[in-house]
Amino acid sequence: MAAATVAALGLSTGAAFASTFVAYEGPYFTGRQQVITACWGPQRINFHGSYKWYGTGQTGDMSNVFGGPTVFALPSNHNSEQGTGFGWQSISIIC
Repeated sequence: MAAATVAALGLSTGAAFASTFVAYEGPYFTGRQQVITACWGPQRINFHGSYKWYGTGQTGDMSNVFGGPTVFALPSNHNSEQGTGFGWQSISIIC
């Protein structure tokens, strides 16, 4: 994990460590990053080059349109990643 991501995770989660979705601008975890940890409502995904998911207790409900129906759920109990582009437009982390 990039140092910037580690720092962002540490700052954004405080005492409670929520599941985290990191979207990257480029393929294979390159370019700018968007770190999403919010547990309220759908969050717009700005980058679609690659992603990493850190499942630490909450699922991530993925949607192909902002705020739309869940088309895939990232697991609450393990990490996952994809080094190539993806089409999800929003995530709702369920706390």
